[in-house]
Amino acid sequence: MNSRDPRPPDPRPLEPRRRELNRRDPRLTDRWRPAHVSFEEYQLYYQSAERVTDRRRDLNKWNYSIMTATLLAIGGVLAWSTYEVQREFVGGLGVIGLSLMAALHCSYWIHQIDDFKALNTEKFRLLNEMAPHVRFPDSGPGITIRSYEPFRREWDAMDELDQLSEIRRSGVGRILALKSSSAEYTMAQVFRYAFLLVALGTIGLLGSDFHDVIHNVTPFANH
Repeated sequence: MNSRDPRPPDPRPLEPRRRELNRRDPRLTDRWRPAHVSFEEYQLYYQSAERVTDRRRDLNKWNYSIMTATLLAIGGVLAWSTYEVQREFVGGLGVIGLSLMAALHCSYWIHQIDDFKALNTEKFRLLNEMAPHVRFPDSGPGITIRSYEPFRREWDAMDELDQLSEIRRSGVGRILALKSSSAEYTMAQVFRYAFLLVALGTIGLLGSDFHDVIHNVTPFANH
């Protein structure tokens, strides 16, 4: 027990405690809305949404570089292992190991995209909710400034131009996104299937030539 907090830990499950907390604090429920939102707060929140987009783009570039480097490494191992028969078994194991690890990394990459898309979608949803309540600095007597709600209008225009598509993901749910957004998933999935095919192909090759491979590289070989 922490000496700074003499209270015993709450033994109740987390979900009932969370519901009770929501009842105590109306600010945590969707029914609570401020009458006005400061322009500075809106601007800061927009900048945070842009940073999430930048982080997702950088993440995709980084993962793409890793997958490309892994493909080159697999090619190097294949070239090394096919140079001599004695290297086939060790080289095949190396290719299989690299391919499986890369395929797992692609699955993790897809989950990262899901997380960033979910976060970005929620941020822009909140920006659209905040826009009608933003209070801008005074521009003069008798002048009332209101938000044009550009994000909502832009989204409506893209929808009318049929530039949006529905994406269904287990980690995100159903969201509307630009049609080009699916390319993020496509690249990660193509890499994953490519690495799985390389691993399966290497296993098949080793299995078809198993006797000769074992005879040349293992301690059980008869010389």
